[in-house]
Amino acid sequence: MNNSKIVLKPKKEESLLRFHPWVFSGAIASIEGNPVEGDLVDMYSSTNQFLGVGHYQIGSIMVRVLSFMPVEIDVAFWVERIQQALELRKEAGLISADFNDTCRLIHGEGDFLPGLIIDLYAHTAVVQAHSAGMHHARKDIAKALREVFGNYLHRIYYKSEGTLPYKADLGGWNEYLYGGDLIEPPIATENGMKFHVD
Repeated sequence: MNNSKIVLKPKKEESLLRFHPWVFSGAIASIEGNPVEGDLVDMYSSTNQFLGVGHYQIGSIMVRVLSFMPVEIDVAFWVERIQQALELRKEAGLISADFNDTCRLIHGEGDFLPGLIIDLYAHTAVVQAHSAGMHHARKDIAKALREVFGNYLHRIYYKSEGTLPYKADLGGWNEYLYGGDLIEPPIATENGMKFHVD
């Protein structure tokens, strides 16, 4: 699929060259194509230098950048980003077999995925979208989570009823993307303490 092209005003590329993940509406000179909210768009400077690819959104923040390199945003992309986040948490000691199986796996811009939150509760991942683009990508994100975690992950719950942008008119969304409810609530461990997860 060919992404729409967004061209920035002169000198408005400086924040992107510093890897800031937002493009504000006032920085945009022109849009080639007719993107709708949540579509992928490519960004270019006024001198036609590629700057990044991201999710288009109506509002003051018009693009949330996913990559500053020209890449395909597919399941493999999500796998790579989720794997990087998981390794970082393992290195930081936030995930260990007996002491801690609960943590924030993806924290939006901090993990180079603006608009996406994923929390781990033992064998359950809870996905929350704060942008239309992440909402549209939820099934690929779920596939990537299953690929990264394999049989360890028993269920993926999508909990975005109160977080999606109202201008996108996406309605309320809470649903299982994989697995489902158990008769007994699962038990998650955080800092050695056991919790029943509703």
